[in-house]
Amino acid sequence: MLFPRRLTLALLCASAFGLAVSHAVAAQSAPSLSLEETVALATTHAGDAESSRGAVEAAVQMAVAAGQLPDPILKLGLNNVPVNGPDQFSLSRDFMTMRSISVMQEFTRSDKRRAKAARFEAEAAAAEAQRAVGLANVQRNAVGAWLDRWYAEQTNVLLGHHGHPIELALQAANAAYRSGRGSRAEVLAMELELQKLHDRQDENRATVATATLNLQRWVGAEANRPLSDRPPLDVPQHVQQLAKGEFDAVPELAAAQREVALAESEIQVAREARKPDVTVELMYSQRGSAYSNMGSVNVSFPVPWDRGNRQDRDVAARLAQANEARAKSETVRRNTQAMVGARLAELQRNLERLKRYDERTLPLATSQADAALTAYRANTGTLLAVAEANHRAIDMKLERLTLEAKTAKLWADLTFLVPLPTAQTEPATKEFK
Repeated sequence: MLFPRRLTLALLCASAFGLAVSHAVAAQSAPSLSLEETVALATTHAGDAESSRGAVEAAVQMAVAAGQLPDPILKLGLNNVPVNGPDQFSLSRDFMTMRSISVMQEFTRSDKRRAKAARFEAEAAAAEAQRAVGLANVQRNAVGAWLDRWYAEQTNVLLGHHGHPIELALQAANAAYRSGRGSRAEVLAMELELQKLHDRQDENRATVATATLNLQRWVGAEANRPLSDRPPLDVPQHVQQLAKGEFDAVPELAAAQREVALAESEIQVAREARKPDVTVELMYSQRGSAYSNMGSVNVSFPVPWDRGNRQDRDVAARLAQANEARAKSETVRRNTQAMVGARLAELQRNLERLKRYDERTLPLATSQADAALTAYRANTGTLLAVAEANHRAIDMKLERLTLEAKTAKLWADLTFLVPLPTAQTEPATKEFK
C-alpha cells in the first residue's frame, strides 16, 4: 500500500507544493519585471513615437514663420540704356538712362497671417494627437506581450504540478500490475498520460519562448527578466468614466477631433485668401550728372477677376473636407462607445465566471478526483478512473487559466485605451514653444 499512499499525498498536496515552489523561485529571481515598468520601458523604446516628435516640431516652427511678413525683395536694374546711335551703351549721356535700386515689400494682412499661423498650430495639435495614438498602441501591445508570457509561464507551472502525480500513478500502476491487482492496460494508460503531458509541456515551453521574444520587441533585453505578479483585474475608474460616454481622453477620438480643427482652420485660410494683399515698392533711380535723380513709389495688388471659379471653389473644397472630418470623428466616437461598452460587459461577465470557477467548478473537480482516489484505495475503483478524474481536474484549471488570460487581455485593452502617463507621454509641443 506504499504507492497508493504516496499517490494520495501527491494528489492532495500538489497545488500547495507548486505554490511553495513558485514563491521560492520568485524570491530568488529578483528583480522582477512589473507590468508598470514594462509600460515605461516600451514607451521609452517607442521609435514611432519619437519620430512623430519631428512632425510636431515642424508644425510648431511653421506656425511661427506663418505669422511673419514675407521677406522684402531687393531689385537692381538698368533702365532706358541706348543700344544704337552716338550714345550707344552709355549710362550717363542720355537723360532717360537710369540705374535703379528698389525695395519691394508685400504687406500680408494680419488676419491672413493669423489664419495661417492658426492652421499650422492646428497641424501641430493633430500631430501631437497622432503621437498619443501611437503611444497608446505601443503600451497596449507591450502589456499584451507581458500578459502572454505571464500566462504561458503560469500554464507551465500548472502542467508541472500535474507531472508528479502522474509519475506516482505510473509507479502505482506498475506495482499493482506486478502484484496481480492491476492490469497492463492501466500501466499503458498511465504511460500515455505521461507522454501527453510531456508533449503539452514542450508545446507550452515554445509558447513561453515566443512570448518572451515578442516582449523583447517592446522592451529590449529587459524582457529576459522574470515577471512579477499580475496586477488585479479590477475595472479602473477612468474606464467607468468611459462607459458613461466621457471619451475625450481617448487618443483615437482626440486625434479625430484635432483633424476637424485642422480642417476648420484651413477653411479660414481659404476665406482670408480671397482678400488680396498690397505690395509696395520704393525705387531710387540715378541718372547722369547733368540730370536729376528720380524716386518712385509703386503699389500693386492682385485682381480676383474670376473669384467664383477660383477662390470660392477653394473655400468650398475646404468646407467639404471639414464635413468629411466631422463625419469621421463621429464615426470614431460611435465605434469607441460601442467597443468600450461591449468589452466592459464581457470583462464583467468573465470576472463573474472566474468567481464561479473558484467557488464551485474547481472545488467540484477536486472533490471528484479525491472521490476517485478514495474508491481506488478501497478497492472499489480503478487507477484509470483516478487518472481520468485527475486529468479532468487539471483541464478545468487550464480552462480557468485560459479564461483568466482572455479576461486580462480585455482588462488591458480598456485600462490602456488611454496611455499611462510617463515621461515620454508629455506633449512634445511643450519642448518647442
